[in-house]
Amino acid sequence: MKINYFSIKSFILALILGLSYASAPSLVAAEISTPAAISLAGTFSGRWLGQNEVGGDLRFKFSPGTDAPWTADVLFVYEGTDVHAKTQSVQINGNKVEVVITWEIQGTAASTTLTGILSGQDIEGTYKSTAAEEPATGKWKVSRG
Repeated sequence: MKINYFSIKSFILALILGLSYASAPSLVAAEISTPAAISLAGTFSGRWLGQNEVGGDLRFKFSPGTDAPWTADVLFVYEGTDVHAKTQSVQINGNKVEVVITWEIQGTAASTTLTGILSGQDIEGTYKSTAAEEPATGKWKVSRG
């Protein structure tokens, strides 16, 4: 019996290409959805602490967005007052998170950029606020739950 190696090679090549094509959509989806981005959805609570040892509660609620990849509802407490910030942007790059918010307290408007690292159930980082009176910097940490 004579074996046609060309036919066998063609069959194996067609089989490999077929399997590669069939699994291509799942490979593309895996590249788009990073593990850190998936685990970001939810509510995180914790504290912020400024350079003058002034601090308060800090809460994020991250959700996949419709107009943007992610949205965040942000609330922080300043001297006993709940401040509901307006989120300008949410950027996620691997386990790095950056949220830019604007807010106003007693007629003083400011913008704050919070940058942090997602590690397990925690996000920890630094912030920088720009206000007409004086820029402020500090640290923050929140945990899921």
